[in-house]
Amino acid sequence: MSERLKITAKTVVLALVALNVLFFVYARISLDNRAGAASRIEDLQINPGRITLLNAATRGPGGQAPKSACLEWGPFGAIDAGRAEVALGRLALPRPALQRTVGESAGAKRYAYYVREPDAGTVAQIAELQRSFTGTEIKAGPCPS
Repeated sequence: MSERLKITAKTVVLALVALNVLFFVYARISLDNRAGAASRIEDLQINPGRITLLNAATRGPGGQAPKSACLEWGPFGAIDAGRAEVALGRLALPRPALQRTVGESAGAKRYAYYVREPDAGTVAQIAELQRSFTGTEIKAGPCPS
């Protein structure tokens, strides 16, 4: 039985040596292929000639007019919307604020006001007004059509 163990141990050792030799050859041939990587360097870099536009721009020359930025203030119930409109009227805005319906709550319509292209002073004044209307918030975004 000890003779059989010696043969099995020799077979295992020879198999491990063979695997080490095969791994060494594989590592030298395929893993250290820097010449191949250097020849493909152009494929790895951004090539501006291969960049294509999927959709045409809608801003700038040749496109549609850009959407203007708005300050959205709301939501208001019907009663508060009237008070907010009066308060916005006192600000003497260059363009009047737009009132839009933004949904319903408990069966009553909710409204928001949009101020086009506000300057920093107008934003500060609206923020001051917003403090007296609880439950409302101010957001920036594109103006509604």
